[in-house]
Order: sequence, then structure tokens, then C-alpha cells
Amino acid sequence: METPAQFWYYDTSVSIVVPVFNEEKNIKSNIELLISQIVGHFKSYQLIIVSDGSTDNTVIALQEVLENKNVSVLALEKNQGKGAAIRKGFAKATGEYLFFIDGGMEIHPKEIRIFLGLMLLYDADIVVGSKRHPQSSVRYPFYRRFLSLIFQYIIRFLFKINVTDSQVGMKLFKREVIMSVLPFLEIDRYGFDLELLTLAKFVGYEKMLEAPVRLDYFLKNKKNILSDIFHVVKVGRLLIFDTTKLFFKIRKIRKEK
Repeated sequence: METPAQFWYYDTSVSIVVPVFNEEKNIKSNIELLISQIVGHFKSYQLIIVSDGSTDNTVIALQEVLENKNVSVLALEKNQGKGAAIRKGFAKATGEYLFFIDGGMEIHPKEIRIFLGLMLLYDADIVVGSKRHPQSSVRYPFYRRFLSLIFQYIIRFLFKINVTDSQVGMKLFKREVIMSVLPFLEIDRYGFDLELLTLAKFVGYEKMLEAPVRLDYFLKNKKNILSDIFHVVKVGRLLIFDTTKLFFKIRKIRKEK
């Protein structure tokens, strides 16, 4: 069912950063879908696609999309991680509101309009997509659900972040939030979302609003269960490393204040 937010027009400018890696097969259709969901709904928009060291023809597949003057592509030579890619995209953003959304479009880009509507309605500093929002519709494996829940309990205890899900690949920020923390962001990979939210809270941007998302892991992911478990363990190990690094970083900053 189409929501009223889909028909709203926002008299403002938005910049949307899209990190991608080896999305040759789907990137053109994904970006066209994204554009179709934002064109005509904002005074102006800027779309920054960051290819994070893709080794396939992702950048070549985007050539037709680049005919749109509102779209630019930043191709990194080496894979540095989603966090690094988003930071480089944010550095080029000019909009009053800044989004990032994962290039795989596991979350439908129509949520962009809804996120901004919620931000304006509640005067939030940040709007975070959350799998645990009561109105979210998500399907993903039980082991991912369990490990995600444990991780969120840990970070809420360590960092006092008032969100139930820090890792969903779609978030919205007021421009001043990103400009305040961008020089201090260091985590390149899986802990980037947590670092961004933690530092934003630390400098005074505490109005974080969670928004519902629709996410069907099984629709986009074709891995068998063993390879997926292996991937989850690998990501989990790196995420724990990033979280530990962030914990000591925040503790050091507090001591120096």
C-alpha cells in the first residue's frame, strides 16, 4: 500500500551516498530505482555512488546513469570498507540532509521520503532504520537475528546509544551532524555505523529516531547456510574488533575533556 509520505514534496536539498562493491549485475537497475523514488520529491538532489574498489564492471555499468547531472561516481582503487566509502561520499555532499543507503537496495529507496518526513515531524537529528521497530517487516536467519540481538545489548550497555539496531544500511542525518563528526571518523568497515552514532551523541546530537524498514534477506541472498554462517562469524569477529577500538577511543576522549 502506498503511504501518504510518498506524495510529499520537500522544499530542501538532499545528498544520498551509495556505497557499492561488485554490483555489476544489478547496479544500473538499482540506481534507476533509487532515482525514480526521489526525483520530483525534493527541491534538488545529489546522488554520490562510491565504488569501493569493485573488481568487476560496476563503474562501466553506471555510464548511462551518469548522463544525469545530479549523479556522480567516485571509484576507489582499492577496497577500503563501507565506512571509508561513505566518508568519502559525505565529504563531497552538499545537501541540507545527508543519507546513505547500501547499493544492494535490500531496503527499498522509497523509505528515503518517509525518513525525511519523520525527521521533520519529530525534529530529530538522525533517523536510523531499525529491524526491531514494531512496524518493521523483516525476514532473516535465526542465527543472524540472535547474534544481532546480543550485539545490540552489548553496545547499548557500552555506549548508551538509544537505538535498538545500529547496523541497518540506511540512515539520515542533518548536515550539521555529519560535518561535526566527519573529521573524527576512523573506522573503515563494520563498526562504522556505531562509530558515527556514538560520536554524534558525544558531541550533543542525541535526538535519534528509529524508523521501520522492510527487509527480506532471503530474497537478495543466495548463499547456502554454511557459507553464510562462515561469513557471519568473519563479520562478527571484525565487528567486535571495531567495537573494542571504539570503546577505548571514546574512553580516551572522555579522559582528555
